[in-house]
Amino acid sequence: MLEIEEVSHLFGQHQVLKNISLKSVGGEVICLIGRSGCGKTTLLRLLAGLLRVQAGRILLDGKILASRTSMLPPEKRPIGMVFQEGALFPHMSVRDNVAFGLPKRGARKLATEWLQRLGLADFAERHPDSLSGGQRQRVALARAMAPAPRVLLFDEPYANLDPPLRRSLREDARRIIRDTGTVGLVVTHDPAEVLIMADNVAVLDNGLIVESGTPQALYDRPNSRFAAELFGEPQVFEGRIYEDRIVTPLGDWERCALIDPTTSNGDASFIVDADQLELQLDDKGVLITDIQSLGRLTRISFGGSQGGSTVILNCRNGGDTTIGVGSMVRVVPKPGTVFASP
Repeated sequence: MLEIEEVSHLFGQHQVLKNISLKSVGGEVICLIGRSGCGKTTLLRLLAGLLRVQAGRILLDGKILASRTSMLPPEKRPIGMVFQEGALFPHMSVRDNVAFGLPKRGARKLATEWLQRLGLADFAERHPDSLSGGQRQRVALARAMAPAPRVLLFDEPYANLDPPLRRSLREDARRIIRDTGTVGLVVTHDPAEVLIMADNVAVLDNGLIVESGTPQALYDRPNSRFAAELFGEPQVFEGRIYEDRIVTPLGDWERCALIDPTTSNGDASFIVDADQLELQLDDKGVLITDIQSLGRLTRISFGGSQGGSTVILNCRNGGDTTIGVGSMVRVVPKPGTVFASP
């Protein structure tokens, strides 16, 4: 088990991390997601031993890796790391890259086994610059796993690859983490990476973990605006909450549409996934002025209720086929799907 206990960190007078606490067990992947500068990479560097812990402590299987008074050197930590660019040695063969740092006895054999496991056996004697980006990242994963680490850290390793290749590499990494019982910790900006890889998610904002849980839990009941906008196709617009209803540019909604019906009255931003919205014909509704098909979604322009300005919203395809430009409709969210941010 990897345990992070009340870890804080400052660069000069700027506090980057504030009392961060996390736990993760073997075979599990936890994703750290947040805006740039929220502290994700700093936490990764503390885990890897590239920065000294200033407050709190980090434990692995009950043993202290780092605290304010003690620090196990990076090379003695059972931690592997996969970087965004792979960080391979260009003058070494693929096999020698994987074998680098292993005990000499059996190093090449172990490197070959990992290359076979990742479908790279035929590239063992080639140099990294002759490989594709995806192949280089598989080599980097093999090199990180060859020493049998207890923890595997990913610093956005697939950010620069095309989407189909990213999906394949994420699935490879996820399978290996499960098969080996390694603790996986992934720093990412990408919600798709969270959905494919994460057992649990920690959302960082301004150095704090503002919420955590499974991806499904964060989708169903987000507690922060960032999490509400993280998954799906979030639709965002302004309105006002009253005691008995919600007033929006697209008409009035019942208060039960809110994820948290106890949200205080007043002006608010509303965030709802496009998949949670339905259109219903209603002579007293809002006027559709334009419709564009966008794959599984439809972008619809509305005249706005009560003569308001144009509102553009994405909704899922399907539903009433009689609805078109010129139709008067109600936009209805499913109960408990609208996040309100004051």
